[in-house]
Amino acid sequence: MTHQPNRVRRSFVHAMAALALAGTTSAALAADSYPSQPIRLIVPFSPGGAVDAYARIVAPALGKELGQSIVVDNRPGASGIIGTEAVARAPADGYTLLLGNIATLGINPVIYKNNPFDPLKQLTPITKTVVVNYVLVVNPTKVPVRTAAELVSYAKAHPGVLSYGSSGTGSMQQMAAALFEARTQIKMLHVPYKGTGALLGDLVAGHVDMIFADQGTMMQQVKAGKLAVLGVGGLQRVPEYPDIPTIAEAANIPGFEVVAWQGLAGPAGLPAGVVDKLAKAVNKVQSDKDIHAKLLDAGLVPDAGSPEDFRRYIGSELQKWGKVANDLGVKAD
Repeated sequence: MTHQPNRVRRSFVHAMAALALAGTTSAALAADSYPSQPIRLIVPFSPGGAVDAYARIVAPALGKELGQSIVVDNRPGASGIIGTEAVARAPADGYTLLLGNIATLGINPVIYKNNPFDPLKQLTPITKTVVVNYVLVVNPTKVPVRTAAELVSYAKAHPGVLSYGSSGTGSMQQMAAALFEARTQIKMLHVPYKGTGALLGDLVAGHVDMIFADQGTMMQQVKAGKLAVLGVGGLQRVPEYPDIPTIAEAANIPGFEVVAWQGLAGPAGLPAGVVDKLAKAVNKVQSDKDIHAKLLDAGLVPDAGSPEDFRRYIGSELQKWGKVANDLGVKAD
């Protein structure tokens, strides 16, 4: 009788070990059979922007690599929060994924007082996908400038007159413009939109004067003669447009940098095997010569990596943009 408690404890430990092994085996089997049905890729923005452009380029090839179709589902609203929250509340089975970006994963959580989710707690980072080059463009019929330095001079002579558009309060477009205002000590009028498509139409029509936005979308309008580009947002000139100066050099703002990024994520608790399979598939697809070229042509620079790398990167971006938002007083309700 004196040995019975020890036997009970040993039996309990063995049972727990068996359950853990069974769980591990089940998860491995689930990853092996994944995906067994179409995958829904939620883009939390309207068609026409950089995130949607990436989805349209990569989704068909990624679906072919995984052996299942990938359905792109645009869910715009609230600066990307509506679509992102839909993924955060979805089952953690790998069949509802998010194509997030710097706004949804790096900025919204630090500027929205009632942001409904923490990207590192309510989501599973899978892989960073691309870096998005930004450009500063103006409507040439509305703004009588042709360089970033002239824009600063004009804005100082006409405080609060120049208007800039964005895809919503707290978007990367607004944060870039707010940083530009702070570094040049100018004052402009912010005009938020619900998406890039409507904003672009108004910019071309002259209802707003300028915008900081992704290179791929904006340069199409520049080539068509509808907009004028004053600078690129990175610290280096981009190889595709070597004659366009950086905003930092053109406006004499040392260290000024505004670039965005995108990444794939799923609901919290996504099985590790599924996460690994998705990350490897994205890396493989983006290394394809044709896909790589299409992404570059759209102003999207491939930059995929491991799930761990992406998780650390999101954490660093939350810290970076939290400080920017605090320093510049950028808040959203």
